[in-house]
Amino acid sequence: MTLSHNTSSNEEERQAVLSAITRIHDGRAERSNGAHTVVALATESGITRQRLYEHHSDLLNDFKATAGATSVGPNIKALQRQLAQTGERNQQLAAENALLRSKIRTLSAVITELTLDSTNVDAVVAMPRNRLRG
Repeated sequence: MTLSHNTSSNEEERQAVLSAITRIHDGRAERSNGAHTVVALATESGITRQRLYEHHSDLLNDFKATAGATSVGPNIKALQRQLAQTGERNQQLAAENALLRSKIRTLSAVITELTLDSTNVDAVVAMPRNRLRG
């Protein structure tokens, strides 16, 4: 019975470590600072570092191998800032575009009205030539 209990306990610990690794990699740490370190993993999983090294070294080695690959925080933050700035610029350009389209519609209406008025001979008032010569 003791062997069964130990196996069950070991599986529960493995699940706790795997869950902690996932949370840390996903940036959703609940119990630790979320750093990609063994200390943070131990805190996040609730398992001592010694136990991690002694009983879950395979998981610990996998975590260490992927920790360097996933800790690109500064790059992600820079890209997030750039994305936010690009989104703001896109909104500015969309507003400017809407304003320019509105102006184009207004100017098109004015041009159409002026064109119609200039083809109506009765609406055109001719200036006397004598007055211009003075």
